[in-house]
Amino acid sequence: MKKSKRNLVVLATFMAELVITPLAHAEWGKNVSNPCGKKEALKNPCNPCAEKAKNVCNPCSKKKAKDYSKLVSTGEKLWSDNELGKSGLSCMSCHAGHESLNLDKVGPFPHYVGMPDRMVTLDQMINYCMMNPMETEPLPWDSIKMTAMAVYYQEYIKSYSGTKNVCNPCSKKMKNPCNPCNPCRK
Repeated sequence: MKKSKRNLVVLATFMAELVITPLAHAEWGKNVSNPCGKKEALKNPCNPCAEKAKNVCNPCSKKKAKDYSKLVSTGEKLWSDNELGKSGLSCMSCHAGHESLNLDKVGPFPHYVGMPDRMVTLDQMINYCMMNPMETEPLPWDSIKMTAMAVYYQEYIKSYSGTKNVCNPCSKKMKNPCNPCNPCRK
């Protein structure tokens, strides 16, 4: 009999906790700061509605990139700008005529790229080229320049018409320092 009495006490205690605990937690929750609550949300710097928020958590830059054709135009200028980096190379130094983009072998980004020897997104690849062949600082991921470069790339690859003989030693493309077929790499 003692065992079953003890089991009843345990069961009654357990049942009481099921009823009392949620009530206690409901009261307790009123005193806890809720980062999503109305008052706290207005103070939260990551809330886009926060008063005077600098919103460091907002993935979009303050300068809004909305005009697609303007971004394409800006991106095209940047892709051809030999002064964008310190090496005197532009994106078009290596990618004129879609060269070295491997469009026949790879799909859209992200995909594996041999130069960094890893899977990369388009923005990562742009910054890899900025820091390595072009020898300059990476573009901020939320900058108009980065957005324009990525938008132009998407437009540029639309004009690709298929495999070309990139290893023709008589080709004008042999001036391309990034072309693996260039024996001089100059």
